[in-house]
Amino acid sequence: MSWHWFNWVVIALYFIGMFMVGVYFARRTTSTDDYFKAGGRVPAWVTACSIYATALSSISFIAIPASVFRGGWLLGMAPIGIILMVLWAALVFVPFFRRVNVTTAYEYLGKRFDNKFRIIGSLAFILFHIIRMAVVLYLPTLALQQALPSLNPVVLTVGVAVFCVAYTSMGGIEAVLWSDAIQTIVLLVGAFLIIIMGFSAAPEGVGQGFKALSDGGLILNADFFSFDLAKTSLWAMLIGGLVNSIYSYVGSQDIVQRYNTTKNEAEAKKSLFINIPLLLTSIFIFVGMGSALYVFFNFGNKLPETINGNAILPYFVIKYIPTGISGLVLAAIFAAAQSTVSSSLNSVSTCMTSDILEQLRPDMSDKQKLNFAKGSSWVVGIISTILAVHFLYAGQGDMFLYFQAITGLLGGPIAGVFLVGIFFDKVNTKAVWVGFIASVLVATYLGNPMGLLTKLIPGYTTPKIFEFLISLLIIGSNVVVSLIASLFTGKPTLENIKGLTYSTVKNMEER
Repeated sequence: MSWHWFNWVVIALYFIGMFMVGVYFARRTTSTDDYFKAGGRVPAWVTACSIYATALSSISFIAIPASVFRGGWLLGMAPIGIILMVLWAALVFVPFFRRVNVTTAYEYLGKRFDNKFRIIGSLAFILFHIIRMAVVLYLPTLALQQALPSLNPVVLTVGVAVFCVAYTSMGGIEAVLWSDAIQTIVLLVGAFLIIIMGFSAAPEGVGQGFKALSDGGLILNADFFSFDLAKTSLWAMLIGGLVNSIYSYVGSQDIVQRYNTTKNEAEAKKSLFINIPLLLTSIFIFVGMGSALYVFFNFGNKLPETINGNAILPYFVIKYIPTGISGLVLAAIFAAAQSTVSSSLNSVSTCMTSDILEQLRPDMSDKQKLNFAKGSSWVVGIISTILAVHFLYAGQGDMFLYFQAITGLLGGPIAGVFLVGIFFDKVNTKAVWVGFIASVLVATYLGNPMGLLTKLIPGYTTPKIFEFLISLLIIGSNVVVSLIASLFTGKPTLENIKGLTYSTVKNMEER
């Protein structure tokens, strides 16, 4: 089945629809409170869909089913651990951040410890998301180009980015949240269509498809219930999914920002509880799409040797799904990309305005801050788009590895700082600095960024630990070392921590 021009019509209609969302909400965005918090007007189900769509990037939508296709069901089950984190966030962190009443997560670090942590946390977040947006734009385009060689990757990348920046900068967080909700529906419909089409290839029905999956070792493998945490097992995915998502739900602005977009605390909690069935749906669609691809190419449909990795799903969509429906499914891939990029754009502009601009120019009016936030969305979007185009021509190269190494070293340690600040009243600024530095050293030892330790330490080999569990060691080292250091550095006064730790805010009323 060849690619038909009508698919581009379907995709164009989707892009125009997203742009009109931005136009609509631009009329309601008249202050920084509107732009960053949507004035608390957003329903819980919309915020729930936005949190879900923000975490589900186009990379996940394409890459995880490909991993399941090659390695089995277990590789699609990370959301099991994330569900535990969502429950924890709903019961503890939503009430906490609403009562602390901060615009950015890193503003809290400045209040609890010192402004250096606010700047480090914010800059690390900004840097990471500029690169993340570039990769989210680059990798799906690369996969689509492999499946559809006639595609102009630069035009596609720039087009997706421009539409995304336009509706985000115009409508602020409210446009982002509502567009994310629409994009969630589009990508779920696209996923279900892929599952149906894939399993329909089994001549004797779904049962025959599951038998093929079982015979191929995709459903269960020897390590599925293994307690060896160096292997890929259900327990490693459960613990790793939980620990790896701590930073996202506690210290990452793109998700924490959404805790303040609903009208009250109960609605914010509801948005996370609604996320639980959505995460269960993620397991179904990741495992389902990967399984559907396996069944389809196991029953008479040959996968070319030139098509591998992330290109498998786009190839299937372009070559085998009927015209119009394939356009809708590709729109789902773009939806996954745009939901991530729009969320990153708004949260980055929030950090740039609140954590950086307000520190340099505290006398600016709200209107000036709003204009800066909108302008910074365009600047950051253009930078990420240029990087994505550079990756298309030159590959990711050492520059990507360099930035990835820096941001990877800081995410876990910063998550540890948040946990120490929130839960341990007796830890002061000096102690948490000791813990932070220790956890950065642990992250360096475990991760060997850019092969640095291999060059500096003779005989060094990277420890054999399942990658999902590395975050546990990094965050844990921060907490433990901070607590030990606090025995020697003294403790903060009650005045300095009042309203800034869990024990001092849990009985406060929401602000």
